[in-house]
Amino acid sequence: MNPPLQQRVLSQRGAMLLGLVIGLVIGLAIAVAIALYISNAPLPFVSKVRPPTATPGVPADGKLPDPNKSLNLAPPAPPAASAPPLAPLVLPDKAGTAAGAPEAGKAEALPEGTRFLLQAGAFKSMEDADGMRAQLAMLGLDARIFPIDQSGQTLYRVRLGPYGQLDDVNRVRKLLAENSIEAQIVRLR
Repeated sequence: MNPPLQQRVLSQRGAMLLGLVIGLVIGLAIAVAIALYISNAPLPFVSKVRPPTATPGVPADGKLPDPNKSLNLAPPAPPAASAPPLAPLVLPDKAGTAAGAPEAGKAEALPEGTRFLLQAGAFKSMEDADGMRAQLAMLGLDARIFPIDQSGQTLYRVRLGPYGQLDDVNRVRKLLAENSIEAQIVRLR
């Protein structure tokens, strides 16, 4: 025979409560499993392992490098009005007088194939060199980074060029000087 109506309602309430609790437990278990999977999965575009050459060692003085050094750059100061204008590059001729000097009367003819580079800096870290390269790119100049091993330490040289004419070299040097960047001339042979 049929149980009374009140007994059937109580059993349905218990079944509904039991189903709700079981559903919550299963949902929580699924959420935890997904969270564990995502936290252990490799992240795209992020390299967690650095190559052995990129791991910085502790310097001899015990001070660790400042990771925010590149963020602390002061804005470039405007060139001083009292600074003398940048003199154009003149090369001495065979007689020892400077080309373009009043007594010489004419500019020296450079040997065929003579080329020049401008070095905007040499840095101990690739990040600093890349920062200088970015600063030069903002001026519309194309620079390249050349690593060199010197006394067991890698230096990263930031260079512009090559240029075939001294006028081009002087024009770029003037632009760099106006933006407080000191550049050295390197003559290619």
